[in-house]
Amino acid sequence: MVIISIAQLIVLPRDSLSIISFAVTMAVLIALTLFAVIEQVPKYFLEGLVTASKRMNHSLLGRCIFASVCTVILATGNIVDTIGCSQHYHVHEVNCTTELNMTDECLYPSYFSHMTVMVLIASVVPIQPLFVAKVILPTIIVLVGILVNVTFLWDLLVREDVVSHRHCSSYTPAIFALSSTMILAHSGLILLARVMEVGSRVLFLWKNEAEEQRERACDIRRKNEALVHNILPPHVAVHFLGNKKRQHEELYSQSYSEIGVLFASMPNFSDFYSEESVNNQGLECLRFLNEVISDFDALLELKKFQDIIKIKTIGSTYMAASGLNPQTVTKDDSIKSRWLHLSLLVEFAFEMRKALQSINEQSFNHFVLKMGVNHGPITAGVIGARKPHYDIWGNTVNVASRMESTGKAGCIQVTEETSEILKHFGYQFEQRGLVAVKGKGQLMTYYLVSKAGDGHQQHVISEPSAPSAELANIAEEAEPSDQSALLSDEL
Repeated sequence: MVIISIAQLIVLPRDSLSIISFAVTMAVLIALTLFAVIEQVPKYFLEGLVTASKRMNHSLLGRCIFASVCTVILATGNIVDTIGCSQHYHVHEVNCTTELNMTDECLYPSYFSHMTVMVLIASVVPIQPLFVAKVILPTIIVLVGILVNVTFLWDLLVREDVVSHRHCSSYTPAIFALSSTMILAHSGLILLARVMEVGSRVLFLWKNEAEEQRERACDIRRKNEALVHNILPPHVAVHFLGNKKRQHEELYSQSYSEIGVLFASMPNFSDFYSEESVNNQGLECLRFLNEVISDFDALLELKKFQDIIKIKTIGSTYMAASGLNPQTVTKDDSIKSRWLHLSLLVEFAFEMRKALQSINEQSFNHFVLKMGVNHGPITAGVIGARKPHYDIWGNTVNVASRMESTGKAGCIQVTEETSEILKHFGYQFEQRGLVAVKGKGQLMTYYLVSKAGDGHQQHVISEPSAPSAELANIAEEAEPSDQSALLSDEL
């Protein structure tokens, strides 16, 4: 509309009708433009207008009608100017010898046809209208433009030919040339609209496909990250996922000086396991074991046990450790602050026993846990390329394994040093006596009985059952550093 108005200002009449037509058309187009963008600045307009703008912008039919109305208004303003020119400056008779007053206005009415072509371009460029609307609306505009030229501008176009000094017998009359121009422009623009429509559809499909691939990639990444967090402790997973400069073959290892280690096993599970047909070749036994281990894992989701990390399970033996998260290191040097994680590890052991007792009540079984706890320095790391595994090593781990294997079913056995630390947290112990541990000699051990002021109370079994005695013999014969072999022998 601005460009058309500038052209009219230069070469076409500037009477009151053209000025009114320009003002009204421009005002309506500005109002419609504001209505379209109200959604982007809702705080400056009434809520009803904002709602109407949203409905129009988010409706396929609404957008199509809106763009078509803008095109119709633009074409209407051009037609009104054309008719106004013909009414004020109409010539009844003209020929090649007619004397014309060069001061007359509207000497170049062909510009209205050129402006009609610009209206056609304006009707094709917007992507909102459907292709059907882009065909029907320009066709109507062209037909109306030709009709207006024939009805109102015939004499003015003939006069323009004379003013342009064309030979009366050797040229195509302007009325036919302009009509052909509008028809050819219309045909070319329709073809362009079809190409744009096809291109828009292809781009839309590509965009959807790219968005789906991006979502799939994000979903796979989330699953991979969740898998890594399930395999590795949180602080180790952050090291592998967040460190982009890390070399693929780089070894992750970390030394700790104050760590708690827990081993817990069900010594009577080996008697329970059988591969008879009644157990579906042992599948039902594994299903039960999976339920037990899953309940133990669920305990680690509790907030108070968030710093306890499951290391692994071998058979029915569950291994966990505390104090491995470097983010929870305290600057306080008191025993209660330094070894709070060890107390929580014992609390976790009590909760494991409760969970197993609940499973026993539901399945009518009589499984018990035999547990051992120790503390001290360890070395942690991730080993393996195809199936990376986070594990801990050291004398502390071996002694914790011996505390479990040489203990009694239903009891938590600890070393003397560990008991001294846990006494600061109100735990009460019963001295077992010296226990022969291969590679460590005679160690004074204790059974954890209860916690002062708490409901945890464990009954110490005076005589070990046959499976427990057998496991104790196995532990005596195993090498102190051969933790995996010991756990495998237990199974």
